[in-house]
Amino acid sequence: MSPTVLHVGPVDSRGGMQSTIQHHLANPPPGWSTEVIGTHVDGSAPSKWFAWRKGRRELVRRLGEDPPDLVHVHTATRYSWWRKRRVVRLSLAAGLPVVLQVHSGDFHRFIDRSSLNGKRFRDLCAHPLVTPVALTPAHRDLIALPPDSAVIGSPAPPLDPVDPDSRDPGKLLLLARSSPIKGHRLAISATLRMRAEGRQVNLHLSLEPNHPWVRDSDPEDGIHAHGWMTDEEKTELLRGAGLLLIPSEFEGMPVVAMEALSCGLPVLASPACEGILGGGGSIVPQLDERVWADAITAILDDEQGWRQMCIAAPAAVADQTPEVIGARWANLYQQVMSGVAT
Repeated sequence: MSPTVLHVGPVDSRGGMQSTIQHHLANPPPGWSTEVIGTHVDGSAPSKWFAWRKGRRELVRRLGEDPPDLVHVHTATRYSWWRKRRVVRLSLAAGLPVVLQVHSGDFHRFIDRSSLNGKRFRDLCAHPLVTPVALTPAHRDLIALPPDSAVIGSPAPPLDPVDPDSRDPGKLLLLARSSPIKGHRLAISATLRMRAEGRQVNLHLSLEPNHPWVRDSDPEDGIHAHGWMTDEEKTELLRGAGLLLIPSEFEGMPVVAMEALSCGLPVLASPACEGILGGGGSIVPQLDERVWADAITAILDDEQGWRQMCIAAPAAVADQTPEVIGARWANLYQQVMSGVAT
């Protein structure tokens, strides 16, 4: 019988952690069975609390009656970490090894801002049964993990590039939760500035139409708020757009960038994504609407360069496809079970 890894995190919530967990469920590492317990839902504070209590009860029952071989915990900051720290402690009390994967790009600010949070994080990571995992080497260094700590990035779908001729270069995407650090207002301002200069660009967002950042705009302004999309709706946008924008203040390794590159959609990003775009994207050094408007314009004016980015994009995520990343997780899990993970 295959060993079982139990993932604990947001199974149905919006965001990159959910996408990563769903990827694990759809693509179990070779030789492993993958199961999951959800600890979060989108909605009101009481709904979130009840989801956590339900997930905790299920975890306690599972650890006592039918324990997995390994627990894979997915965490971000604040209340996510409050919940996941308890999940780790419950798992350790049951004598199970834990993989603690940090997804948040600004986790370093969270543990630096509070000495207590930092101490608790370091203490857990130092436990002999806990294996922390970062998204990139830069992410590992930011959250102050040892240099030999495991690094496994966000998953990409199977490579399926789109012919650039079927794309609309002026169709811009920003697909992220409504957090100020994701740069929605910058992208909106840059788009409006470009349209005022006569550029026929349109920005498509995963914000709700009544969100304060977009409620005074409409499609005639080039701003299209779709709300949170199904996978099918998101895929349709990714396969027809000309650029994915990631003007984030902080990022780890955004899943949406992996999804875009895998289908040949170029990515224009802030320095938070430095080192992960390969030839399929470009970095804008400043979080300034004028600089971003100029960067987008420069790409759209260089059709040949844009096409080259489309063609080069899939190669940037060739090491993050289900087959490759699945083998890496299987190898790490085996090391964890052998007590020699680094």
